[in-house]
Amino acid sequence: MPNIRIVWWFIPLCICLSASPGETQAQINGYGKVTGIAGTTLSLSNVNQTYHTFAAGEQIIVMQMQDTVIGADTAHNTSFGTVSNIVNAGIYEIATISSVAGMPATMTLSGALTHTYNISTKSSVQIISFNSLSAGNYTTSSNITGVAWNGSVGGVVAFQVGGTLTLANSVSANALGFRGGALNSNYEVDCEPTVYDTISSNYGYKGEGIYASPTISYTTQTGRAPLINGGGGGSDDNGGGGGGGNYTAGGMGGQGWTCTTTNASGGFGGVSLGSYISGSRIYMGGGGGSGQQNNSVGTAGVAGGGIVLIKANILTTSCTGTINITANGAVGTTSGNDGAGGGGAGGTIVLGVNSFTVPAGCPLNVGANGGNGGSVGDPNSHGGGGGGGQGAVIYSASIPTVNVTTTTTVGTGGANSASGGATSASPGAGTSNSGILSGPTVLPINFLYFDAKEANKGVLLTWETGVIYQHSLFNIQRSTDGIRFITIGTQTADADGSSTNNFSYTDYNPGTGKIFYRIEEVDLSGAETVSYLQLVDLSQTESTFLIFPNPSPGQFFVRLPGSPQDKSYTVSIMDMQGRYLFTTAQPPAGNLLTVTPDRILPAGVYVILVHSNSLNQTGKLIVTGQ
Repeated sequence: MPNIRIVWWFIPLCICLSASPGETQAQINGYGKVTGIAGTTLSLSNVNQTYHTFAAGEQIIVMQMQDTVIGADTAHNTSFGTVSNIVNAGIYEIATISSVAGMPATMTLSGALTHTYNISTKSSVQIISFNSLSAGNYTTSSNITGVAWNGSVGGVVAFQVGGTLTLANSVSANALGFRGGALNSNYEVDCEPTVYDTISSNYGYKGEGIYASPTISYTTQTGRAPLINGGGGGSDDNGGGGGGGNYTAGGMGGQGWTCTTTNASGGFGGVSLGSYISGSRIYMGGGGGSGQQNNSVGTAGVAGGGIVLIKANILTTSCTGTINITANGAVGTTSGNDGAGGGGAGGTIVLGVNSFTVPAGCPLNVGANGGNGGSVGDPNSHGGGGGGGQGAVIYSASIPTVNVTTTTTVGTGGANSASGGATSASPGAGTSNSGILSGPTVLPINFLYFDAKEANKGVLLTWETGVIYQHSLFNIQRSTDGIRFITIGTQTADADGSSTNNFSYTDYNPGTGKIFYRIEEVDLSGAETVSYLQLVDLSQTESTFLIFPNPSPGQFFVRLPGSPQDKSYTVSIMDMQGRYLFTTAQPPAGNLLTVTPDRILPAGVYVILVHSNSLNQTGKLIVTGQ
């Protein structure tokens, strides 16, 4: 498919974050389920615009939440619920809205999507508004959270700031991720360790993960095997639910009433997705599986952590305590003399931030930690819930350490009984904090600085960007109206992982009047980031040339200012994409030049360039068509 044109405009949007002292959370994102993709048009359902309304010119995140990763192996055995093919699960990209019409029915993007997305009954794709809180600096005024995942939309907190983001409040996607398994109907026979997958309501329900289907899902499937990164449900007799998985796997639930280590009935932990996670593929934490019950005092599995995506040039804090950015899994609930639910896995945090300047008086904690499994609140041994696996934290630049603490810990397993010294269910798998990563992300680069000024009979452009991780191309663009731009030059930049990168370019033929400039960066994938605009006023006292008739059917005349001083003048016609369509060189007849293009010009707006030894100016011509 053709690459999407992702245009990064620094346009401040009105995001209402004010909160009274009693309020603790503010939500800022809009969401929508993608039901179809045709070219640049998205068909949508389940649109949630309670906290933000989608509008043209804004950026969105397109994300494959679930896909057909389970493959054809649906046999009821120990291999059920593991990854067959990761397909597109977790893939995401930034896109720009061109228009919205008939919302919530359709949305048109400025270009085709880079990735292919799978839309079916066994998968799920959603859009999330990538809100621009400010083109410059921004200070939060309330804690920020998001809408919890409901099977169609939610689970993601995403925003961006053009300059310095000052967090005076915390950002949380705790327990916004995949949902925990539900409680089963009361049932007891004996230990049944070989019930791995069934639709019987006698057994604990599996937690939700990156696979969804009307026939195989956390709302229908029970039994010990996981549902990809959703923890398995406890089996008879009172087995604990497995913990959800993300970067690492969840822990196994406790063995259950009258069961032993050789015929344990606890749910398996959700599988590890760590080998698939990167800056361009991320996941919500898997939900914990339910504990199995027969006395109506078991507990359900709990949700995993959601996703946080933040982009800023500099991130700092301002407080008298501690600021948190977290996507933690939920903690399991204590049961009675029944099985307890598994903990949710930690979610994923992506911080596209060039540098951190966090003061010692207001340290920052960043965490995507697994939740602890639920414990059994009865003196007799039943099945505690498995601990949730750890999530992932991904930094686009180097991992900050000065007054910043980053954790991705695994959840502990719940106690199998309330008796002192009782055994416990398994903790989340893997070594804590192994999910702390750094490297390139999908979030576009920051233009840290851009300036344009008159110099050496031209215009000198200088700009600075944040980290560039791959070969990039810069298009230097000019406009006379700030809307329609032409590319006047290019520069390349090879990634070296530096925190900043400096560039310059001189436009020796800027013309006269008020000239707008911008820089367009195109990375290896074809994604584009556009700087803010700079205006240079090159107005001159002498008259400029006159184009007439204007509008014109094609042929036109150029009246030169004053008395022509040169023997020959070159006139060029350029379209708004910067392509030269026709050029002629001729002496003036008096002070007139006659221009007859060698082709039919389609109706539209064209740039006319007139050049000689003493004249170098541009103008616009409107062609009505022939």
